[in-house]
Amino acid sequence: MALRRSIRTIRAILRREFIDVLRDPRSLALTLLWPISMLMMYGYGIRYDVDNVPISILDYSETSESRDLSEQMRRSGYFTVVRFARDEAEVERDLMDDSVRAAIVIPRDFAGKLGAAEPTAVQVLIDGSDSNTATIAQGYALAIVNQFASTRQAGRAGLNTSPPITIASRIWYNPELKSVNFIVPGVIAVIMMIVGAILTALSIVKEKERGTIEQILVSPIRPLEMMIGKIIPYMVIALIDLAIIICAGYLLFDVPIKGSIFQLAIFALLYLFCALGVGVFVSTIADTMQNAMLAAIFLSLLPSVLLSGFVFPLEDLPAPIQAVSYLFPARYFVTAIRGIYLKQVGLEVLWPEALLLIAFAVTIVGFSASRFQDRLE
Repeated sequence: MALRRSIRTIRAILRREFIDVLRDPRSLALTLLWPISMLMMYGYGIRYDVDNVPISILDYSETSESRDLSEQMRRSGYFTVVRFARDEAEVERDLMDDSVRAAIVIPRDFAGKLGAAEPTAVQVLIDGSDSNTATIAQGYALAIVNQFASTRQAGRAGLNTSPPITIASRIWYNPELKSVNFIVPGVIAVIMMIVGAILTALSIVKEKERGTIEQILVSPIRPLEMMIGKIIPYMVIALIDLAIIICAGYLLFDVPIKGSIFQLAIFALLYLFCALGVGVFVSTIADTMQNAMLAAIFLSLLPSVLLSGFVFPLEDLPAPIQAVSYLFPARYFVTAIRGIYLKQVGLEVLWPEALLLIAFAVTIVGFSASRFQDRLE
């Protein structure tokens, strides 16, 4: 009986909230057009400069010449050697789980052909899910290898001065190096945080400014029922925005989803619960819509843009800022959605991100619901 009454109450709040949303068609239109506008602005406007690209080196040659090349890579300042891989499986695993952005493969006959001044190829495998980093890493590797070859030939008088080493580059996951291929997943994270956190917070705080919160307090509506009724409409809007971004990304920029749409939906729902929890928390610490907007931007929008790896590669940020980024769910969601979008990986690789999103969602939703109930009782 109590459950049936709660369902009727939530349904009434939902109906009231949807009517309230539809009464402001301009705000609703902006909410639904925002994804496309942000997608176009970010897709065409963002460019990056990076350094300290993390790489692994697979040295089949294991000679002084190959070690010299590896050392030159390390000392260049452009690369950070994360691992000296033992086989191709380790290289593939490092690229798949984002441990490195590129891998250098030195062939077995490297020293012999170099000594005989015969052409030899150093292979560079690059993670193209971040096309900007991939492009720069490819250019850095080419410059370093050419410098290494020229330096060695400078001491060989009378030989042809053309460098005998060439680079055989292969771009994984994003062969065309299109920036928009990793912009689209990042825009999804930003839009869902905006709708889930900011609009939810403003909706609840608006009741305080109107004075209708007092009417709710004297009614038989329980705080938890009100919270559920308030957040479900914005969950629906956020999912509609998700569909808009996916469709617009495919139609405007030809960015398909390579992985599982079902697993993408799972991660999107987990992240959405995190965003809604943040929105409810903001509503418990703000009494005016202006304060709610400022708090929501500080706690949700800025971290989802700046501390998620969407705009700036996290490995290029100072260590203290990197540590702070672990406190925000956008970091895990951007990693997961790019993996699904570009690398065709799933929970077998992204399970740490799924667990962290679940932990964050349970913590923030539970804490926010408790504070919300305490403030209204």
